[in-house]
Amino acid sequence: MNLSFNTQRLNVIELNSNDTKSERTTLVNALPAILTPAVVANLPSYFQGVDSIAAAEKWLANMFNECRLLMLQSQHQEVIGLLFVYTEKHDAHIGYLLAEQYWGQGLAFELLQGFINLACTHSYWRKLIAGVDELNTPSIKLLKKLAFEEQASKENGMLFYEFDLHKDRFGDE
Repeated sequence: MNLSFNTQRLNVIELNSNDTKSERTTLVNALPAILTPAVVANLPSYFQGVDSIAAAEKWLANMFNECRLLMLQSQHQEVIGLLFVYTEKHDAHIGYLLAEQYWGQGLAFELLQGFINLACTHSYWRKLIAGVDELNTPSIKLLKKLAFEEQASKENGMLFYEFDLHKDRFGDE
């Protein structure tokens, strides 16, 4: 299943290592400006130091081996962020980031709401799981707003939130 979708302000395009060179080049060229120290501050170490085209190419190759990668584009086709999907059994572990200049505009909410709508039609997944650094208050608030439920587990300063894709949002399961 292709995970590409559109929202009111975003084009979300799944990429993989077989895509045309121009699509990969577009993303590689955008990555150093997106993966700035402020954006990756609460992310794992392999997100750090992507500050050149060569580093971006290496990082992208690694990501294609690790997860399904979705590129976020604005209405003007500018690359503004990423969505990551790691499938484990019947669950999808997700992560997302936006370039710093796009923070605070409701785009992460729009992205995740669109992805939840898509995932609800994907009968294979039972739940979405998002890990977030305990210091990343904006992402924690966003996940709660979207009805992700905090889990009791916590490791290395990471909190985990789950969204049950089969839960009846209007009452009983």
